Amino acid sequence: MAKKIFIIIIIFTIVAAAFFLDSAFIEPNLLITRNKVLYVPNWNKKLDGFKIALVADLHIGSQFVNLGKLDTVIKKVNEKNPDLIILAGDLDALAITDSKINTEDIANKLNQFKAKYGVFAILGNHDYQPAGIVRSLFKNADIPLLANQSRFIYVNGQPVEIVGFEDLWHSKFSPQKVIEQRPSKDIPIIVLSHNPDVLPEIPSNVTLTLSGHTHGGEVIIPFLGAPFIPSNYGQRFRKGYIVENNKHLYVSGGIATTSGFRFLNPPEIVFLTLYRQTDKTKINNTKPLKGINKNYIPDYLKFIKKLKF
Repeated sequence: MAKKIFIIIIIFTIVAAAFFLDSAFIEPNLLITRNKVLYVPNWNKKLDGFKIALVADLHIGSQFVNLGKLDTVIKKVNEKNPDLIILAGDLDALAITDSKINTEDIANKLNQFKAKYGVFAILGNHDYQPAGIVRSLFKNADIPLLANQSRFIYVNGQPVEIVGFEDLWHSKFSPQKVIEQRPSKDIPIIVLSHNPDVLPEIPSNVTLTLSGHTHGGEVIIPFLGAPFIPSNYGQRFRKGYIVENNKHLYVSGGIATTSGFRFLNPPEIVFLTLYRQTDKTKINNTKPLKGINKNYIPDYLKFIKKLKF
């Protein structure tokens, strides 16, 4: 009996050590590229094959994300030659300030993102304080920042509307005031919202919503999902391709880690290639992500706060 208990303890120790090494040192330092083909509604068939690079949650200056990591992200994005690059929020004003990384150096790096039809950015919840830092970075990098605004790009003469919103935690979400309600389905609308919790309020004429914010939950426990998701919907908008009532959303798992850990959820850059939805490719609803219903982030923050004292 004692021998069996000893073996169990050894196995448990090995598994725990492997989990810690992977989640604390290996996975956070990885950077994968994820390629997805999406068949979306309200899309102009003449634009089939249009490729978007989605980069979210850089948290520059935080653990694992220095100028070298930013260089790697830019190189990997540009190598794929996307038609459009989206920076979906959370450059992280406080992490940049605390890290003492020169903001001019960051702006110069961001300016190196290249796409045929441009680079667009939105703010995340970590981009507002200290005030002005992230806005200035995008301005100096010559990257349009969309804050409850829209811009049109023209792909071989065909219009596409890009609509970017202020962060949901810092601004009232009023999509009807920004998104035009037009009868034509030949003018696609791509919505940028750092927080994916906006999906239930997204108008039905939108082609695709792009988000970040959740970091994919950072740590994913097999069969249980992620216990720490900054969302009011639990696992629902955790990560990946989500379709509800033919509303299409893609949530990037992001680049950084704010907990210091990642498990079964490596940092990622997402490349989305868009095609017009047909009767054969139409998806009304994707399979819901399952897992823990309770959000343990408030408990985690209380625990971390106690550790700091």
